[in-house]
Amino acid sequence: MDLGWALPKRKKYLFEIKSEKSDITHPVRFQGKMQYMSVYLVPLSLPRYRLENGRTTGAQAEYLAAHPELDEDFFRLDGESDEAQSAQNEILKKLAGGSKDLFEEFKDEEQEEPIILSADGYVINGNRRLSTWRSLFEEDPAKYARFSNVQAVVLPICEEKDLDRLEAELQLKEDLKAEYSWISQALMMREKMKRFGYKEKDIAAIYDLKTNELHELLDCLDYADEYLISRGLSRKYSAVDGKEFAFRQICRSRKKVKSPQEIEVFEKSAFCLADDAAEGTRTYAEIQKAAEHLKRVTDDLANEFDVDRSGKTEEQVAELIVSILDEPKNFDRARDTIQEAISSATAKERERKKELQVSSRVLDARNSLIDAKSAIDGASSKKGVSATLTEIEELVTNLRMWAESDD
Repeated sequence: MDLGWALPKRKKYLFEIKSEKSDITHPVRFQGKMQYMSVYLVPLSLPRYRLENGRTTGAQAEYLAAHPELDEDFFRLDGESDEAQSAQNEILKKLAGGSKDLFEEFKDEEQEEPIILSADGYVINGNRRLSTWRSLFEEDPAKYARFSNVQAVVLPICEEKDLDRLEAELQLKEDLKAEYSWISQALMMREKMKRFGYKEKDIAAIYDLKTNELHELLDCLDYADEYLISRGLSRKYSAVDGKEFAFRQICRSRKKVKSPQEIEVFEKSAFCLADDAAEGTRTYAEIQKAAEHLKRVTDDLANEFDVDRSGKTEEQVAELIVSILDEPKNFDRARDTIQEAISSATAKERERKKELQVSSRVLDARNSLIDAKSAIDGASSKKGVSATLTEIEELVTNLRMWAESDD
């Protein structure tokens, strides 16, 4: 399979076709304004995949984890590398067969929307579609002859930031967010900050996020990295696709924890709970409760694992608990202990609220009466007030009898 012409040949061909008249245009919001750009037919074999494609960032990391012999910058060193392009094609084929199976779609359908190419022939939008068409054409050139040439918009020469913003416009719209996992978004944004020196405010502007939303997303990614390393799954990002809310809850709940040692116990405990996290579970609620009842969680873990606390400070005990939670053999047992601790503490809290229910409601009633008195002015109606106060007086008498009795 030909995965792209050589760079000089691509640039020459694209430059020449742009001088030709095209009767078809396609709207593209580019460089801050909507532009109607000409659509041309280009050979299926011409384009190169854009290796900086945001959707594939996580899959690329997993590919590198599975191929430790490759350089860490394998997908960044040379966009012209046939080896990198071939690996990218395999990644794209897997993505194309996802929830929206492009192979099934294009077995019968024509191309309806042009792909978008940079001036030097890299695919800015349409990488998965291009990979699908190439696979189908290679499988049966006669049957899929309609894909031997594909419709494409060719962008003018521009800065990398213009391409990033266009990708955000086209691929992170509401209707596509379901296909763009949280981990792919976070990895893509962190990669762009690292590679191109973007600040958080720049990335937030490109992807239409508030700065605090971006900060939390990147924070979640840091926790995901720590979690995967602790589970012996470094860079296997597909393992955390369904754990977004668990990591978000860790970010939000850790604010309730004070000392560095307690924070570490909380984080390691949350990782144990996150092992069970999946769509439809209540793990994120358990993580919040773990922060609220961290002392109970710590005490129960110390008891379960026979931690000798004699003569030790709370910080020293916490360090011992962390070392226990770092051991893979302890993950399941620790999770059960943490969940039981949370359940017991929550039940005790519920019972406590029940015990205080009468006194808290009496206090609410007093405050309501104070508010009623403060609201009196010349326009206030007295209708029904006297009768209601008589009822209140009777209730007060009964409650007083109960409160002062020996029962």
